[in-house]
Amino acid sequence: MDAARFYGHERHQDFWLGEGPRRALLVHGFPGTPAELRALGGWLAARGFRVHAPLLPGFGADIPNLGKTRRAAWLGAARRAWEALREGQGAQTVLLGFSMGGALALQVAARGAPPDKLVLLAPFWRLRDPRARWLPALQYAVRELRPFENTDFSASTVRAQFARLEPSLDLDDPAVQEALRTQVALPTSALVELQRLGAEAYRAAPRVRAPALVIQGLDDDTVAATDTRRLALRLGGPVTLFEVPGSHHLIAPGGPEFAGLCERLERELL
Repeated sequence: MDAARFYGHERHQDFWLGEGPRRALLVHGFPGTPAELRALGGWLAARGFRVHAPLLPGFGADIPNLGKTRRAAWLGAARRAWEALREGQGAQTVLLGFSMGGALALQVAARGAPPDKLVLLAPFWRLRDPRARWLPALQYAVRELRPFENTDFSASTVRAQFARLEPSLDLDDPAVQEALRTQVALPTSALVELQRLGAEAYRAAPRVRAPALVIQGLDDDTVAATDTRRLALRLGGPVTLFEVPGSHHLIAPGGPEFAGLCERLERELL
């Protein structure tokens, strides 16, 4: 499946929204793009925020280079975006990360200028599969993994994921299903970088002094609620943890999970 075609739409590019005095940086997940945060960005922009969501290196149309991209590049991009967003401002600042973006936002908050509020949505810090411990060695023998090889494309959670990523895909088309199963591959080396990034975020958590809002879906099969509780307990500043009904797709617009997320954010940020 051609990356340029799949990620060619402008929804996958970085975006700036809103002209309000407050500032918010939104950091996407793995292997996502700013598209997954656009609805949330629009919601914040309508409430007085100037919102920026950068496209991280190795994602979107650049995904053919993901295997050559290291976590330092992701962290550097997030840090530069945060520094640029803060320039010349005196209003409220929010640093928000979703999934892998949570690991990046946490490290940016720990190492650089702290936000007025750190928001972590289903924050990733470890791979749940116990076989993940073999990834550092496996990367030299198995160069890539096919994440959709055995996917049930009729599952509602899968459809929600693709609706957020690329709504034009017809998941009922057998040709589309076959292409996703056989042509979409993730470099094993990228998963190792993801794994190491999460471990570094977990270790950095006690250095975060900014007030943190953590929101976690109880039915999340990507980031476990038990893992998020452990991470929240390590944060060095005041923490508000909300565990809500829902899956990993809290940020998918149009459903009760997104409405509940916005309600929580309105109470805590506005």
